[in-house]
Amino acid sequence: MSTPRCWLFVPGDNTRNIERALAGNADALIFDWEDAIAPAEKPAARAITVAMLAASNVPASRCWIRVNALDSQHFDLDIAHLPINAIAGVVVPKACGIADIERLGRALTAREQAARSNDGQLGIVPIVTETAASVLALFEFRRPLPRLRAMMWGGEDLAGDLGVARNRDDNGTYRAPFQLARNLTLLAAAASECSAIDAVHVDYTNLEALAAESAQAQKDGFTAKAAIHPAQITPIQRAFTPSESDREWAVRVVAALANGGLAVIDGKMVDAPHLRLARRILS
Repeated sequence: MSTPRCWLFVPGDNTRNIERALAGNADALIFDWEDAIAPAEKPAARAITVAMLAASNVPASRCWIRVNALDSQHFDLDIAHLPINAIAGVVVPKACGIADIERLGRALTAREQAARSNDGQLGIVPIVTETAASVLALFEFRRPLPRLRAMMWGGEDLAGDLGVARNRDDNGTYRAPFQLARNLTLLAAAASECSAIDAVHVDYTNLEALAAESAQAQKDGFTAKAAIHPAQITPIQRAFTPSESDREWAVRVVAALANGGLAVIDGKMVDAPHLRLARRILS
């Protein structure tokens, strides 16, 4: 299965936006039951999302649901209403360390067992930098974890936790604490052998800045970027799509290292790290 490049957030109670998203070309869709939904509207959002996914022929592998935080009063109901055969998994906000991933995993296992579904089928994508404690807990991630498919970072909630009005400077560059959170997410994802998803670009009208930020994220090692508007999909996908020359190189490396060891490609030595990179490009 190919690695998603663009993860689009969609309000879980907005039928028009859900219809557009299901008919669109974002690689992964995140139907939001958290920040986009007022507390009184959360039951309606669950019902709308579940009904529209049931009526859709979009593959479950593209569909995710952002549940409310584990310590929220809405979390248990979110888990109970998950349409587990219509989604690939859940995005969990305000995740703090391995303990939260494991706790969510237990909740998903109970839900799968209650539905007589396959244990472990639902994946987890935590948003791992929304509090200062979460950023510090990224040092815990040093091995693969069951269900963990990717990690996403975000700077909006973290700004509130740090008490700063703006997470970027006048040039549009993230301020130092947010760069630290971004970099630690990238390293934690690599150590956990999962994908790293770059944060949303909240100015959805500035596609030029989005394209530049996406290209830089790809160069840094992120495999995808989150989006909040359909107009952002194409620039993100373009930035995270390998060039033909990169794909050609990757094919040659995989062939040359089919039996392990070392090889020489275009006068340069390649070995196991290059093979991992080549396989990532081809995914």
